[in-house]
Amino acid sequence: MVKKWGILGLALLISIYAIYLQIENKELEQRLEIISGSNLFLLSNSYDELEETINSDKQNAEIISDVNIILKTIRHHSSTIDTALGRDELKTIFYKFNEIFSHPAKIYTSVDNTKTKELIEITDLIQELNNSITSTYYKKDYPGDGKAELYIKDFGKMDAYIERLTNYTKEFTQKK
Repeated sequence: MVKKWGILGLALLISIYAIYLQIENKELEQRLEIISGSNLFLLSNSYDELEETINSDKQNAEIISDVNIILKTIRHHSSTIDTALGRDELKTIFYKFNEIFSHPAKIYTSVDNTKTKELIEITDLIQELNNSITSTYYKKDYPGDGKAELYIKDFGKMDAYIERLTNYTKEFTQKK
């Protein structure tokens, strides 16, 4: 009789522990979703800020200084999201933009305050990135502004974007 209750007690303890682990896993998943969602929102805002800054009427030196600050923020948010999801897409994109902005003379060469071809292309790339982030990292058909997706199955848009950005970066850095 003692063995019977001992085995039943052990089975009950294991069952309780399994339920506890499921609850804890769900709580951790919710925290991760909140962290990812917050950082996705801040990342998109940072790219919007980058776009506004590079198209502003400020002097080139001030734009370059502001861009470097924004890029640090982008790096932080990209790294946080990629770490949470176990991916590297956003950090890869950051490094490509960092490479582009390490050549400011190639972006701001206009003397009559007209936008250079490069500035227009970079602006288009940033807008396309924000669209790709929204369609890849957010749950579809979720009410409101969206909710971060933890189990992303299709990184096709991000992969295509990275390829396009890689090609652009290669062409851009080879220009004289």
